Amino acid sequence: MTGESGARPRRCAVIGAGVLGVCLAVRLAEAGAEVTLLERDEPGQAATRSSFAWLNSNDKAPRAYHDLNEAGLRAWGRLAARLDGSAWYRPAGNLEWAVSPAHRAELTARVGRLTEWGYPARLVDPDEARALEPSLRLPRPAPAIAWFPGEGYLLTVAMVSHLAERAVQQGVKIMTGEPGRVIHFGTAAEAGRRVRVVRTADGQEICADVVVCCAGTQVPQLAALAGAASPVPLVPWMEPGASAPGLVVQAGPVASPGPTRIMHTPLVDLRPHALVHLEAPDAAVDLHTPEPELRRWAGELLSRARGVVDGLDDASVTGYRVCVRPMPADGRSIVGWLPGASGVYAAVTHSGVTLGAHLAELIAAEVLGGVAEPELAPFRPDRFLTG
Repeated sequence: MTGESGARPRRCAVIGAGVLGVCLAVRLAEAGAEVTLLERDEPGQAATRSSFAWLNSNDKAPRAYHDLNEAGLRAWGRLAARLDGSAWYRPAGNLEWAVSPAHRAELTARVGRLTEWGYPARLVDPDEARALEPSLRLPRPAPAIAWFPGEGYLLTVAMVSHLAERAVQQGVKIMTGEPGRVIHFGTAAEAGRRVRVVRTADGQEICADVVVCCAGTQVPQLAALAGAASPVPLVPWMEPGASAPGLVVQAGPVASPGPTRIMHTPLVDLRPHALVHLEAPDAAVDLHTPEPELRRWAGELLSRARGVVDGLDDASVTGYRVCVRPMPADGRSIVGWLPGASGVYAAVTHSGVTLGAHLAELIAAEVLGGVAEPELAPFRPDRFLTG
């Protein structure tokens, strides 16, 4: 699609300045588009800020989704090399270990499957694991350990800041706060064709040939405002007991030698930096969890992390937050033109960090070039059309 007139879009409004939104704004502007980036908060302050930011295609089925995520890893390498992303791009690799018989069998089978698919993955013994990560405190008896050397992580705050600066240098207009909060979609006649009009909370109206909605959990509401003929269903995240929210914990200081790799263990997941970033799948919290319970879980995760790596004996919890993850209801990313809403494109995914740079490339090609990228065929919004 290239707009109702068939002309190449020259004005694009991108709603949402998380990892995907800033990547896309830069890509569109570099291709010559006039871009307005709208964000109701500040860039990178929603899910992106709290994300574990693990770059991977480790356990992402079906194969088409795995391949899309693996392409995402390569895209980040290209983008970091082109823009000097050494301050935020960390291709450090990932160690995972399993203790229970069921988990050991699953990990071994996953390594075998990924190896068949050409993905870098292998089982390692405890000595090699300690050589890769000298800070390790492995349990006894020795667990099954897998090494995924092609994976890594992003420092998302630094990354979004860098890309936002790049976007401004390329002429992108960034509107935040009330001027960046979209409350209405409309259309207008302009030079004999129809264009989209986006109205913001402070009354401004932005005319655009194409609007791209990258605002995470707000995309369903934006799709409805735009008059889409199909929903954009996400896993529930507001009500008590919802599974989409997750607890993230920061702790420090980290003494030397501290961790240098991402680690996934049965009790806690750990991402290194000056302050470690911790998560755990059994930390069942939501937006209604009382503060004392969040604080208790934060302390519990730090205690678990001390049992996994050296360097945290004198650390304390420095922050924690409930992060709401935008999770499509059927587990697959939703990327494409919204049925019934001419000129409006949506992109929402649980793998936003891994996919951000690559999706920006693909979406820019579809929006500006009028092509249909085959990689995105399984992920179109029209799969939710009924009747």
